[in-house]
Amino acid sequence: MKEDYLAFGELVVHDTTYRTNKYDMICGPFVGINHHTHTCMFGCGFLLNERIESFEWLFTTFLHSMDFVHPKTVMTDQSSAMSAAIAKVLPSSKHRLCIWHIIENSKKHIRDLRNDEGFLDLFDHVLKLCQTVVEFDYYWNRMVSEYKCSDNPWLTKLYEMREKWCPAFSKKFFSAGILSSQRSETTNKSLSKKLNASSSLCDFYHFFSECVSQWRSNEGKDQQRCWDGFPEIAIPFVGLLHKASKVYTIDAYKLFEKEFLRGMSLKYELRYQQGSLMSYLVWMPQLDRFSHWVSFDVTTHFVTCSCQKFSEVGILCCHILRIYHIHCVEVIPDCYVLKRWTRSAKCVPTEQIYASSGTSNVLPSVWRMQMQKKFHKLLCSSDSNSAARHFCEESFTKLKAAVEEQLGSIYFSDSETSTVGSRSAISNPKSSRKKGERNVRRKSLIEIKTNQARARKRSCQASTTSAPDQPNL
Repeated sequence: MKEDYLAFGELVVHDTTYRTNKYDMICGPFVGINHHTHTCMFGCGFLLNERIESFEWLFTTFLHSMDFVHPKTVMTDQSSAMSAAIAKVLPSSKHRLCIWHIIENSKKHIRDLRNDEGFLDLFDHVLKLCQTVVEFDYYWNRMVSEYKCSDNPWLTKLYEMREKWCPAFSKKFFSAGILSSQRSETTNKSLSKKLNASSSLCDFYHFFSECVSQWRSNEGKDQQRCWDGFPEIAIPFVGLLHKASKVYTIDAYKLFEKEFLRGMSLKYELRYQQGSLMSYLVWMPQLDRFSHWVSFDVTTHFVTCSCQKFSEVGILCCHILRIYHIHCVEVIPDCYVLKRWTRSAKCVPTEQIYASSGTSNVLPSVWRMQMQKKFHKLLCSSDSNSAARHFCEESFTKLKAAVEEQLGSIYFSDSETSTVGSRSAISNPKSSRKKGERNVRRKSLIEIKTNQARARKRSCQASTTSAPDQPNL
């Protein structure tokens, strides 16, 4: 899971809607999206409550397990405690609110407005489709004016939080184009289907491991599908599509191809040129109320677009691809090929492999993990042989002395230096009794069978006693 996070951890989706029935603990999985556009698991945490301190502990612990690499975007539901914790623990990350939760809440707070003709289309456009802040302001003011809802308290509060849910305010932060936390909710739904009120944390762990294993198996199949061949190209002999099909995974290429085909319908107009720099207005006829500016350098092929889709999704937008096509650009510049969408997204660079053979250029966390694996293998191989165990203990004493010559004295507690390992007993959390649930202990199978037999015996005795006297014949 750590490997997945280091490759695809720009976006983290977190949801806390599922509770384990037996302990009434909050289950919060951390998920993301891999280079095949499928869900990948980063980790999972349990909380006893939804206080700010609890979420601070959760996010801090998660960061610690991921070498303190901060995500670019964190998507959650509308929780004030979670929002406060993210602002403190992840100050450099963009906190996004799930659009799906906002739509569900609108069914309660603006039910009458939703029944008005045309309101839902305009509301949906404001939530999901605005590409720029100017476009958002236009459609929001139009919605408020046409449906006379400027005094609605829920919409007023929603507008105040617009920077957390409107895509136009988050273009500089990678989000893979995701607007909802339903990827995490789908994970929670799977857990709730498989686990019941009597499931323990061990049961959860086993199912969680099975779920992660299945996802990894699916990812392996997707990766093999990429290595076995290339996707079918919609328009043959187009250099951009041909090169993209060899670099991107099949699913990521489909996203690229969709943008390219949409770009074929766009109109463009050269509005400014100075030397090798050219500026275009690009728009979709009869659909786009607002045009987008595309700046293109003919010499270097560097390009920017006012829609900022590349920084948000990591795939070049249709406006840029349209300008590339008319200038016969056949190769995507390397700076516009995001590694996380490529076939080699999880491959380790050659220089990193060579660096790992030594110790000077390896990250401390990587070196520590490598050494832990080596020592763990050595100890597991020696634990059943008394001579080998004795040799390991003597070698540790010598190794400790040699390291202390370099670093100074290293303190070890009695439990750490003892040859007889002591292990704290870890038990399940205290079970939580739900409202209306009888406060009784669970009975064993033998006890249940015995009670059933006694009940049948009492029933037979009661029937014999209550039977009427038979007449004499």
